[in-house]
Amino acid sequence: MTAGVRRALIANQLVQDVELAAVQSLYAQHTDLRVVFLVDSLQQLRRIEAWSAARDGVTPFEVLLEIGVPGGRTGVRAHDDALALAHALHASAAVRLVGVECYEGLGATGETDRDAEYAAALMQRLSTVAQACDRAGLFEGDEVIVSAGGSGIFDLVAARMRLKLQRPVRGLLRSGCYVTHDHGHYQRLVQRVNERCGCSDGLRPALQLWTCVQSLPEPGLAILTAGRRDVGFDMGLPQPIGFAPARERRLAPTDPKWHISALNDQHAYLRFDGPGDAALAVGDRVVLGISHPCTTFDKWHWMPIVDGACDVVGAVTIHF
Repeated sequence: MTAGVRRALIANQLVQDVELAAVQSLYAQHTDLRVVFLVDSLQQLRRIEAWSAARDGVTPFEVLLEIGVPGGRTGVRAHDDALALAHALHASAAVRLVGVECYEGLGATGETDRDAEYAAALMQRLSTVAQACDRAGLFEGDEVIVSAGGSGIFDLVAARMRLKLQRPVRGLLRSGCYVTHDHGHYQRLVQRVNERCGCSDGLRPALQLWTCVQSLPEPGLAILTAGRRDVGFDMGLPQPIGFAPARERRLAPTDPKWHISALNDQHAYLRFDGPGDAALAVGDRVVLGISHPCTTFDKWHWMPIVDGACDVVGAVTIHF
């Protein structure tokens, strides 16, 4: 809140007393603050109601009804269960139902035909629930929030958030990896987005990890000064995208055969064939591209911002 945020969506279920207390504390400190979170079960609602009933002066929580998919993560699976929960939310004094939500990201495959079918089915379910809630007068507030979130097929859900309801609709698209993008998993997915949208210049990676060649212990192997403590590897190992001789800033492209084969806590194994032995020397720098920004952000307290000349021109602190 110290950054000036006054409208926040917590795309998660709040289930612990300390979480509910924290939101109420923020309300008390900032009278113009709006915080919305997700509800997907009667059990969660009963916990919220019990917490609120035990205290005086509690402001009703604003919530979105989450729609989920079988085998997926959170969210109500069945249409009838979603409507039953929506009626319970509307009848509760502890919450105000202000919209509906889903998360499509886990279903993205990078295959357009399959992704389009999946996204259409999910958004149709969300739309059907929203329209039923609207007809029954279950939404509260001046507008209805319709939200979807994911970083790989956001183009397939964006237009489907424009629902025609009795109240104005605010579409809220949550695509997390647009901030820096990557050189791996999301690069492949967003390339399909570019093709579908006819974009010649789409999202570009903005996060690089600079390492140093620490050792060349055997032919075809360089040990780099970065490892699991520095870079995410849950959706693929980092990729070498450039290198520079020691004390130089001019980057040369890496050979396509160069690749990271493994990571230790603080070291990366760069494998290469052919001219790699002649190209690299101890002290040279190798630039790595990442796959999946989230699990790289969470490893750093701050990150430098550099310009095209590789000069540091600023920094950002990380709160992840």
